[in-house]
Amino acid sequence: MIGNQRFGDKGPMDSMAAGLEQCGKDFGFEVKKIESDSSSAYEEDIRGMAKEGYDLILTTFPPMADPTKNVAAEFPETKFAAIYQFINVDGTSIPNIWDTEFHGEQAFYLLGAVAATLSESKMVGFVEGSEQPTNNAQLNGFIKGVKDQCPDCEVSFSYVGSFEDPAKAKEIALAMIESGVDVIQTDTGNSQVGVIEAAMEKGILVSGDVSDNSTMYPAGFFGYVGVSFGANVYEACRMLAEDSFAGGQHGFMNIENNGYFVPYDALENFAATNPDYADKITTAVELVKSLTEKIVSGELVIEFNTSVPEK
Repeated sequence: MIGNQRFGDKGPMDSMAAGLEQCGKDFGFEVKKIESDSSSAYEEDIRGMAKEGYDLILTTFPPMADPTKNVAAEFPETKFAAIYQFINVDGTSIPNIWDTEFHGEQAFYLLGAVAATLSESKMVGFVEGSEQPTNNAQLNGFIKGVKDQCPDCEVSFSYVGSFEDPAKAKEIALAMIESGVDVIQTDTGNSQVGVIEAAMEKGILVSGDVSDNSTMYPAGFFGYVGVSFGANVYEACRMLAEDSFAGGQHGFMNIENNGYFVPYDALENFAATNPDYADKITTAVELVKSLTEKIVSGELVIEFNTSVPEK
């Protein structure tokens, strides 16, 4: 695995490193990971691993897409997994590359159902980092999750315009709370810190994204959307081990293959710390498990709707 970001981030890169380590244990693979520290080095680093004879080379994120394609053309017998890249799209199909993107609309649907279960005012908020197709789909998934459980609930939403602006996110959250919102979901990266601060100041509930920030606000941070980049690595290894590598195809990581998940432990820990919410959290966890089964079986389909919702 060749990463274009540093390991030790307690985030996507460490998740991928853990997935790679698990591949070595479960499939008996010899594994190796390196950091490619500049864009000018990407292609040569990938080529170096191909020359060493590795059967599968994993590369990370969109900046590595072109270097991956270039080296894959030189080594047609080597398989490449391009994580969160867009290569086999728009009529392109490169037989020794499997590329993936992450779709979170299912996970946000589930947390929308949780928010509807917890809200007493029937007014729920969603703070989004930026107006992009995938983010819009996640917002639409959340709204559907709320409405399917509580048709009378209102959902307020707003875009921060940045994943690195906690101050603006806090202003947005405070305005939502002033309007009556008592549960907020974030999809804002580091900007979520501002939302959590606003929720803590006003004593409402908040759910984050990607990481567990419950220590910031134990009395109100009840959960978060989990994303596992390690699952992407593991899926590529599994296909290699089973001789079923999906070369030439563009894949999706979501609830169905553990790319996204709802961390039950976070919900249960919140209930243990805040017993007044224990019954509602128990109901919410049972609901999420039931809905997840329906999504995985295909009984429940959450549309990848990239349009901006109507207010």
